[in-house]
Amino acid sequence: MAVQGTTGKLSAKIQAVYDRKLLKRAVDNQVFDMFGVAKSIPANSNTKKAFAYRYKNILPATTVLAEYDGTNIKTENKIVREEVEYEVGHYGDYIVYSDELDLYDLDNIQSSFLDVLGDQASLTIDTIRRDVLRGGTNVLYADGSLDRTAVADNAKTLTENDFKIMALKLKRQRGSKFKKVISGTTAIGTTPVRSAYMGIISPEVTEDLRNLAGWKNVETYSDYSKAIADEVGSIGDFRIIESYNNDPIPNQGTSADTNVYLSLFFAENAYATVTLRGKNGIMTKVKPLGSAGSQDPLDQYGTIGWKAITGCAILNEAWLIRAESVASIEDATEKSYYDFS
Repeated sequence: MAVQGTTGKLSAKIQAVYDRKLLKRAVDNQVFDMFGVAKSIPANSNTKKAFAYRYKNILPATTVLAEYDGTNIKTENKIVREEVEYEVGHYGDYIVYSDELDLYDLDNIQSSFLDVLGDQASLTIDTIRRDVLRGGTNVLYADGSLDRTAVADNAKTLTENDFKIMALKLKRQRGSKFKKVISGTTAIGTTPVRSAYMGIISPEVTEDLRNLAGWKNVETYSDYSKAIADEVGSIGDFRIIESYNNDPIPNQGTSADTNVYLSLFFAENAYATVTLRGKNGIMTKVKPLGSAGSQDPLDQYGTIGWKAITGCAILNEAWLIRAESVASIEDATEKSYYDFS
């Protein structure tokens, strides 16, 4: 492993390679990052807050203009710009490795650890964003239910009429459809897409939507090659993205034994995120064997980890709908991708 002199730090070239490898792994499953207003924290800003702007619309100008007589100057409109400020935080974790592991597995150890850490970083950041967005106040309960308890007690799934109602809600609030989304790669940029509102759902909800009359599987699109990452289909005005990290709320209903799924449907500019893309969005932190100095006199251990700064905020509650439903089909198998041993 290349180091600079005796400082115990990676060379700039090796650091760049590690950072890019970590970023690629971390953004592979960043579903909630693709549709937000992407914000970056300036380098060396030492900030704990981020902000985004939203602009209020001006009412239609329906009055006929009077001929100018030297005094009747039209009262000017003023643009109202509101700043939405939200908290950001540093997140990260690391793995300790020994000198023997480094000795006998020199070629693969950093690469393998970065794969695991990249997956952890992706899940961490995605969960933080998800939880903020699921806390919105604009809620639709499946099939005309009054609340979450009624959804659970009556086993209500999403209906075609629910999607019509949500589309009308977004249109009446002048929510814009997406015509481009953030690229699903490590690059900073956007990709053009077919105009639509977006939805993020759980795999269990996907199976219910496939039974609706207006549903179209993504494989049947005429422009299938231009489908968004993790897109599974469309219904009405919505394109639907599936997230493996959209777990239900357990133990709901009168008998407290039902999972309720929270799906998100939204217009463009509904929320903002601090993106991992860009300089110092996410960084590898590698401490080679012996870098701890007197705390590691025999050069017996090193660490490799990640550190990122992120945050998320809803910019317009009217443009983001949380739809609550149950799922007809569920898999009760306990998750096995976490290792707590």
